[in-house]
Amino acid sequence: MADQPMPPVSGRAPAAPENWQDYAGAMRTIRAARGLFLLLLLLSLLTHGTVYALARWTQFLPATEAVQQEVQAPAPEQAPGTIDLEEPVQRFAWLYYLVKMLLPLSEFVGQLACGALLLCYLLNTNVALLGRLGGVRGSLSAFFWMLVLLALLFPWHRWLGEASGQMQVPGVYLTFDEVTHLPTEFADRPAEVLHYVRFLGYPLLVLLIALVGDRRYAKGYRLAQRQVEARLQVQTV
Repeated sequence: MADQPMPPVSGRAPAAPENWQDYAGAMRTIRAARGLFLLLLLLSLLTHGTVYALARWTQFLPATEAVQQEVQAPAPEQAPGTIDLEEPVQRFAWLYYLVKMLLPLSEFVGQLACGALLLCYLLNTNVALLGRLGGVRGSLSAFFWMLVLLALLFPWHRWLGEASGQMQVPGVYLTFDEVTHLPTEFADRPAEVLHYVRFLGYPLLVLLIALVGDRRYAKGYRLAQRQVEARLQVQTV
């Protein structure tokens, strides 16, 4: 008995070439949006990392409560010819207001960008499934990586009402209160290690997860693009 071709499982006819181009165009649009949101996420992490580095290792941002109180207090009148001992505080006063505004703003932008990336990877998975373009595995893997990332970016320690310095749940983003109360000395070695894990380890972990998820997505996108090009070449022949 001669072998006969099996009908499609779904019962649908293969998509027309113009539909393949439409699906490929939709995936390119998603790819462009993903690039923008990934950039915003990286910039938000870089902003918080830079603020921490300035507060921890330089005098550019004097991170003490006393200096903050001096900045917020009105400057006393001085007699002519006296030396202004508060000049460094006044010089950096603008920096306090900038950091106080920039930290929550960049945190909001980073969380919003992570949610948008989650949506981009989900939409890309749906388009790949509808067009039978392949690369679904990569997009779906990126989607789950973004779920983990969004959970890490959520401010659990603030939502659970934990006190600063006694957090059991890690937080990736800094607060202005944490920046102005960074310790200069540590009681013991484990406390120092936990400090750097909190302020450097977790942000680096988030950055690694974001890059891994993006790499998975890029791998799936290239596979779908190659399949579209192969289909168009076969149709032309």
